[in-house]
Amino acid sequence: MNEHINEFFMLVDKLKEMEVEIANDLLTILLLYSIPESYENVRIAIESRDELPSPETLKIKLIEEANARKNKEIPNFHDSQRALYTEKKKYERYKQTESRQHDTDGKRNRNNNKKIEVKL
Repeated sequence: MNEHINEFFMLVDKLKEMEVEIANDLLTILLLYSIPESYENVRIAIESRDELPSPETLKIKLIEEANARKNKEIPNFHDSQRALYTEKKKYERYKQTESRQHDTDGKRNRNNNKKIEVKL
């Protein structure tokens, strides 16, 4: 996202050097519609406001949103590693649930796997 925003404003600066002025509202709308589709919720939220933010304010908001999304991501794994990571989490939840199960008399059943020998 940072690259996209930098490139956008670099092009705006080039237009200014060529003495082409673009209104701030138009720049805001152009920037909003140039961002990836995954930011559609941000686009809708900004469009629904009574007043459009300035291009600089929008730039800051988009960078903040990109950083927030980046911080929420799971560490970068290859697909096979991600599958193992997910399976490990499922297994850990299963083991926790299994250790909390109770017998019919309400006591905790911690020895599910022990064999009991009965001599006759």
